[in-house]
Amino acid sequence: MDNQDPNQPVAPPAATPAPNPERKSLDDRAKMTELERIRHSCAHVMATAILRLWPDAQFAYGPPVENGFYYDLECSHRISPEDFAKLEEEMKKEIKANNVFEKLTVTREQAIADAQSGRLGGLAERPGNASKFKLDLLKNIPEGEPISYFKNGDFIDLCAGPHVMRTGNIGAFKLTTVAAAYYKGDEQGPQLQRIYGTAFKNKTALEEWLKLQEEAKRRDHRKIGAEMNLFAFDAEFTGPGLPLWLPKGGAILEELEKLAKETEFQAGYVRVKTPHLAREKMYKTSGHLPYYAESMFPPMQMDEQREQRERLTARVAELDRQLAGMSRQLPK
Repeated sequence: MDNQDPNQPVAPPAATPAPNPERKSLDDRAKMTELERIRHSCAHVMATAILRLWPDAQFAYGPPVENGFYYDLECSHRISPEDFAKLEEEMKKEIKANNVFEKLTVTREQAIADAQSGRLGGLAERPGNASKFKLDLLKNIPEGEPISYFKNGDFIDLCAGPHVMRTGNIGAFKLTTVAAAYYKGDEQGPQLQRIYGTAFKNKTALEEWLKLQEEAKRRDHRKIGAEMNLFAFDAEFTGPGLPLWLPKGGAILEELEKLAKETEFQAGYVRVKTPHLAREKMYKTSGHLPYYAESMFPPMQMDEQREQRERLTARVAELDRQLAGMSRQLPK
């Protein structure tokens, strides 16, 4: 909880924050599927339940994603999977209450006042615990764009929607994992807790999805490859995602390379060999960089003037020593 005088208003951040690339436009939101609306609504229900258990929680984002939803938050309690059972029980209470998702359109001034009082992203006003992330997010809403809340029961959140009509329309859900996330993805910003979950129209669809997840874990190539002694991962020696090929795996790798070469030669291709490291120009010429820049290793900054830099550094150090000696000889 913020340590501040509850009688003093909290001003919005002075500096304009960087735009959030995850922020959907109003047109994007209008295109949300029924399943996305269910999951977005479930994120609000989860936030409601979290506040009932840990009232000081501060909320940032709560969007639907490919396999469910998440909400980023700051909280004095470190939420863990051991908390999921009681958190899900609170969520079930909100769903059973069948509260309406009510849309409220407000002025910017009203939204700022509600965030300063802690009411926005809360179950009630929270003196001394202003909704700091909501104050920041308000600055990302363009002038002239409507500002809206969505209210379910006592919970009010800054949100453009859309949602299902009532909390009871969320058929089945499950909380899945906890992770850490930087606010707006900026490593210089606050580190938040990210709670993931998923939701479906009914229990049957949820159970089918859970079975698929278990099957995917069972068939995970990283797990199977390690069990068959094909390869190993060791972050200390290589790094995440970089396998160390063991003898059996090495033999398979060589056979696959042999098959690839034979297939290419039969098709009339010839091979060239390039260094493991090259200048950016080569990858632009080959056509790789525009398509793989995000997934490739980051560029290395090569120090081609190392000797010159070392000479300059030594010269600067020598001049510093001379100046220090001269200053000691000056009359005091």
